[in-house]
Amino acid sequence: MSYMYAVSRLRAMENRFLDMSFFSRLIENATLEDAFKSLGETVYAQWIAASSEAGFDRVDRVIDSELKATYEDLARFVPDKELIGIFRMPYDFNNVKVILKSLFKVMDNGERRYDLLSNLGGANPESLVMSIEGEKYDSLPYGLGNVIPRCLALWDRTKNSQQVENLLDGQMFASMLVLAEELRKKLKTDVIVRWVRHKIDAENLRSAVRLQRMNYDYASGLPFFHKGGTISPESAAKLLSEPFDTWSKPLFHYGIGAALEPAQDKQEKADVQAVLSEISKRLDDYLIRVLDKAKYKPSAPENVIVYLLRKEEEARNLRVALVCVANGLNREFARRLLSRGR
Repeated sequence: MSYMYAVSRLRAMENRFLDMSFFSRLIENATLEDAFKSLGETVYAQWIAASSEAGFDRVDRVIDSELKATYEDLARFVPDKELIGIFRMPYDFNNVKVILKSLFKVMDNGERRYDLLSNLGGANPESLVMSIEGEKYDSLPYGLGNVIPRCLALWDRTKNSQQVENLLDGQMFASMLVLAEELRKKLKTDVIVRWVRHKIDAENLRSAVRLQRMNYDYASGLPFFHKGGTISPESAAKLLSEPFDTWSKPLFHYGIGAALEPAQDKQEKADVQAVLSEISKRLDDYLIRVLDKAKYKPSAPENVIVYLLRKEEEARNLRVALVCVANGLNREFARRLLSRGR
């Protein structure tokens, strides 16, 4: 099926993106209310008018409303809805994590807390709650019917929510690869598979930074690295015994390794959050570049993923800018956190 019409629609929609000059001006606002007034001159105006929350809750509601509207808008004209589904899948898995954490609290005589559920996934959050709480696992998507009992058994044995989340992440990446392979056969392009594999690499490299700062070694860190990327879990775990500023050498043959190089010298002695922020920004930028050649192909299906990646990049930048204004953070520091955009 031709994507000529879908791509032309996406090209026309690109003028809605907020550019870096807008974010630079937005950061200069004195108060969050002033920032929302500036944002009210953009496509986010309808969500600002419709939100009744205050503070950070309003930030989340406005940004999430625009993202959800974008997914629904694209679903009206994109021929293969799986292209949108593969992008929404991580939100579904995040919702499963929220539901399981709530169940764990109940097991420890705590209270359910579902206020962190997101409506950005492809599955209805209430349906996920009913299926998991009612132990109707057969109705769950993405092979979760087999994984949820393993998560519950793991929690019962270890009481370690991090290990449970890691198990779910592994299932998420496996499910994304399955869907990407189906799209490869259907659309006759391997670019989406490559993007998912690099996405797994990016997550493994983020994990490597965190685990090294927590003094994990090869044996203790290996279970936290996921299969399916271009970098094997074993190769990623070996990084834990190497100084961060030398990682570019063992990663020389992997394209994504180059994303770390500019950050290594200046970030080596910084705190872990600063390191992760800088590296995450560079890795996210790399994931967009994996698909960037699609913009020169007026009928390439991967243009859908490129558009959604840019929309998520915009959402991250907007959240950074609004949080900066709300907390009175240093403006130059906030600018360094912004992804450069396109």
